[in-house]
Amino acid sequence: MRIVLAALFLRPLLRSPGRFLITILGVAVGVAAMVATVAASRAAVSSLEEGVVEIAGRSRLEITRPGGVPVELLAELRNFCYEARIVPVLEEIALLPELGDTVRILGLDLLVDRASRSLRAGTEEQDGSGELPRDLRDRVLRGTAALVPEPLALRLGKKVGDEVEILVRSKSVRLPIADIPRWETAGQALDATIVVDIALAQELTFRTGRLDRIEIVPREGADVADLERRLRAAMPHGVVVSSPEERGDRTTRMVSALRFNLTALSGISLLVGAVLVATTLATSVVQRRMVIARLRSVGASSFQILAAVVVEAACVGLLGGVVGVLLGGTGARAALPAVRSSAAVVVPGAPLSKITVGPLLAASGVLCGLLVALAAAVVPAREALRTPPVQLLSGEAPSFLTRREILRSLLFSTLLGGLAALLVRLPAMGDLPVAALLGALALLFSLVFLATPLLEALGRVGGSLASRAGLLVARLAAASLLAGRRRAAWALGAVGMAVALAVSVATMVDSFRTTVVDWSEQSLRADLWVRPLVASTGVTVGGLSPDVVERTRGLFGTGAVDPFHRRGLVLEGRSIVLGAGAFDVVARRGGVPYLSGRDSREVLAEARRRGGAVVNEPFSRKFGLGRGDVVELPSPLGSIRREIVDVFYEYGDDQGMVVIDLEDYLSVYPDDGPKDLRVYLDADAGVEEARRRLREALTGYAVEVLDNRELKTEILAIFDRTFAITTALRTVSFLVAVIAVIAVLSALVQERRRDIAVLRALGASRWTLLGLSLLQATGIGALSSILGLGFGLLVGLILVFVVNLQSFGWSLRFLVPWDFLASSAAWVLGACLLAGIVPALRAMRVEIKEALEAE
Repeated sequence: MRIVLAALFLRPLLRSPGRFLITILGVAVGVAAMVATVAASRAAVSSLEEGVVEIAGRSRLEITRPGGVPVELLAELRNFCYEARIVPVLEEIALLPELGDTVRILGLDLLVDRASRSLRAGTEEQDGSGELPRDLRDRVLRGTAALVPEPLALRLGKKVGDEVEILVRSKSVRLPIADIPRWETAGQALDATIVVDIALAQELTFRTGRLDRIEIVPREGADVADLERRLRAAMPHGVVVSSPEERGDRTTRMVSALRFNLTALSGISLLVGAVLVATTLATSVVQRRMVIARLRSVGASSFQILAAVVVEAACVGLLGGVVGVLLGGTGARAALPAVRSSAAVVVPGAPLSKITVGPLLAASGVLCGLLVALAAAVVPAREALRTPPVQLLSGEAPSFLTRREILRSLLFSTLLGGLAALLVRLPAMGDLPVAALLGALALLFSLVFLATPLLEALGRVGGSLASRAGLLVARLAAASLLAGRRRAAWALGAVGMAVALAVSVATMVDSFRTTVVDWSEQSLRADLWVRPLVASTGVTVGGLSPDVVERTRGLFGTGAVDPFHRRGLVLEGRSIVLGAGAFDVVARRGGVPYLSGRDSREVLAEARRRGGAVVNEPFSRKFGLGRGDVVELPSPLGSIRREIVDVFYEYGDDQGMVVIDLEDYLSVYPDDGPKDLRVYLDADAGVEEARRRLREALTGYAVEVLDNRELKTEILAIFDRTFAITTALRTVSFLVAVIAVIAVLSALVQERRRDIAVLRALGASRWTLLGLSLLQATGIGALSSILGLGFGLLVGLILVFVVNLQSFGWSLRFLVPWDFLASSAAWVLGACLLAGIVPALRAMRVEIKEALEAE
């Protein structure tokens, strides 16, 4: 066994380490893309997704109500104080200017909360009391100071007594640091949380008299199930009693589709890596064919030959996995801004969490690399096992495929295509397009089975045309490809699949981008947009103060200002958004397009007149409700019923959204400030002058004022940043094309050394050999481009019309990216031609006498 491993693995590795390293790199790139995407998406949302339970501490139940829990409800819970601690809580996401990122503000009643959240004062080691010194505690309780956790204080370079600046509801607030505590159960969410007195939090967020929730911390020995039952019975209508885990589960569901699709997109690179491994290992087996034949002649068993191939594949997979995991951390930091921009649509203002590639993710990355390499080793293993002993080994003579072989390949391709058609018709599994993605994968593998018969057809047609035209070099090139058509088909399938992957993703992205451009042109009609300051990562933070609305209305009039409110609700166990805007203002200028095709001004005027609502397309698809149906929404006043007047297109949010008129909204929910506001100017008003006046009126508020053009430009910039992976994917595809063609044509040169020597003996020049290699490379490049472009468009159709719709509920226009297709075909042909030079140089160096004597 050691002799077989040395002959088939170790010696070739020492002689040609470059091929081995390139194959490892192919796997590493795929693993790194997957690890980076998972780590970045986890860092983008984990502070909300996992922090729900982390922040809840020892509480086992929580009381909530749409619009906030009234403080008066605390009095009704007095009877439960003997069985549990009653803990009022208020949360808000704010901006931390010194870091340029978001932070969680947690309003607590520190007199009762210490026991429920394990907050250990930083002064505990000094005085042994475990409590804040009296003067610092008094400052916190008076609402004039904050507690900044140790990890955050270290990042800020702050100590006790320093001030920390936060931007809350578009207002800048500077709070002295009363203490730098430590959480007994540290976590990423708690490390990015500033604690203030709950009264100060209410003041900062315009929620006086309201709480986000009341947490219930059962005392020792209490029956939690019985406590929950009696709490439900005691609460007034509209108040919900649930567990923190339930809220965490809803947040997890909110980001699951986003994380799944990002991971699936990164998995494309891993698939490309698998194609590269299969191609390079298979061609390396061909190059060692004589060695394998000799080993078989001296008694090496099939198991030993197979084991040598598997060991090499395992080494490639393990090393590629390890390198990929190491590269994944760096890639995650580069991908984080784009991923956070996408995640912010689902979970707005998620505080930054540290990027970590933990043991589980690292092990998963290495395991993926190993499994991909082992799966890719099937083809080279078959090739190795088919090699006969040296006594029976002879050069392959050019021969055509049998009819049976052609029909078998076409049958497999047809069956995979039929399987793909079946899978894409299946519904989503838990809002995830699992079946559709498997269908796309089946369609890609059907391309591989088409490669061999298509190459056979190319050889037949090309050889026939070359014979008629008297083109000897072209005829020889066709015959050489037919002689080694199995190896050439590997290159054709590898390059074709790489091109198809790049084209399919580019088609989806181009269709998405064009749809978003058209939608923004129809939807974004306001002349000026006012919003809170944006973090350096591009994530919007919180909302606006109600004072901003009043000052803007005082400047331009009520009829020109549309404040847009957003509020999270739970409907049938799913998180949705309740939005509210000034229908009368937008109805005069028009807004988003509607699925019915009706003019938005007509729709909004009708909705305001009838007290109805409009919903976005994702809501309509998730809940099966449309025009004319009635939606029942939870509110502080109990359930409210609103008729759906129409359904609008939207591409900025995949959550379900219900939008009602602003007056209707404020009659139910208190005004704690809008998410943003839009200003519609008169036709003869100057935008720049209006913006200057508005900025002056809002002096002292931390807001941005954008004009229409700037907003649209920013939307497209965020979009392009989010899908920057497509550029990297095309680069990887071209790299695969180059490596695959070099490997296969080099193997053909190795196999045809005698034929090359005979050609040289008959007078063929070195330039003839160069032309021979380049023609072969051109044939592979042209045919793989045709296959890749065709199948790429088919997979693009699945991504646009099935995967996207099942994941996000967005209807997109399907657009063919003609520029990308042309440039991809040109790049692939160029890459293949470039790759053909390497084996041509090897063919030129074949010595006539040595080759003929060896034969």
